[in-house]
Amino acid sequence: MIVLYHNVFPDPDIPEYWWAGQALHFTIFKRHILWLTQHCHIISLADYLADGQKDGLSGRKPIAITFDDGLQLTYQCVSSFLVENNIPATFFVPTSHLEHGEILWFSYLDILCSEQLYKAVEVNQHIYRLQTSAQCKQAKYELTVLAKSSGDPFGFCKRLAEAYPVPGDKVSKYEGMTYKQLSEVGKNNLLEVGGHTKTHPYLIQLSKDIQMHEISDSKIILTELTGKPIRYFAYPGGEYNKETAELVKAAGYEASFAIIPQKLGMNPRFEIGRVGIYSQSLLKLQMKTMGVADLARRVGLRVG
Repeated sequence: MIVLYHNVFPDPDIPEYWWAGQALHFTIFKRHILWLTQHCHIISLADYLADGQKDGLSGRKPIAITFDDGLQLTYQCVSSFLVENNIPATFFVPTSHLEHGEILWFSYLDILCSEQLYKAVEVNQHIYRLQTSAQCKQAKYELTVLAKSSGDPFGFCKRLAEAYPVPGDKVSKYEGMTYKQLSEVGKNNLLEVGGHTKTHPYLIQLSKDIQMHEISDSKIILTELTGKPIRYFAYPGGEYNKETAELVKAAGYEASFAIIPQKLGMNPRFEIGRVGIYSQSLLKLQMKTMGVADLARRVGLRVG
């Protein structure tokens, strides 16, 4: 099984804080990983793809750990812990912040909806209130749907930011991995970086040429910064079609990762499924490790 984490943040002073962006507190993440080391066999993504999907001599389930979105604070929280405990992991990193210094479009929505900067925002003559945790979570969900349906999530959020700017001290917590961090990964045999486009768009909404730029340009940038071959790619939002998968292969990636495979009848290495870990509950992690997600998918449920 390949597990997918997104954001891991420092433990908060306020219990309700840091809910945004599918985030886990570091203490919770640490508890997850320590349980996995005791009950599973954690291996690198490369070993998993080579032959690691079979139970080892110990009978323990093989697990590969991945992170999407490449936030610098996530890397800062987890990297030392992973290295000290000899745990391999792969970070899928968008690169637009390296070129233009801009945060990802959904990170802007995280800030807007979780940092209590505004009591409400108005979009398309609709008021989204931001005064309670429930209101903030609902606003984030609905604004994400609007951004996606616009066909240009980056542009949608850029226009929204003109009306509702966010201060730099809030932005810093949501920035992407730094040049220094990417260089560190390049020097560490346990950690690896994978491609995740430049701006984290929904690739299936884009023309073939723009998709190719998003897929291949980021690979070139990450190769230069890490000094390592960038072998793997993760589809933003888990969304892809046959054309997208073929473009990933043409860009020179060895494999690509979704969340729920669509089984398009092509090379299965370019639509590999993962199991998302979105809850702080250790019990839910244990259930997913035991195959609950796979079982649910087989009966037609969309379990991340």
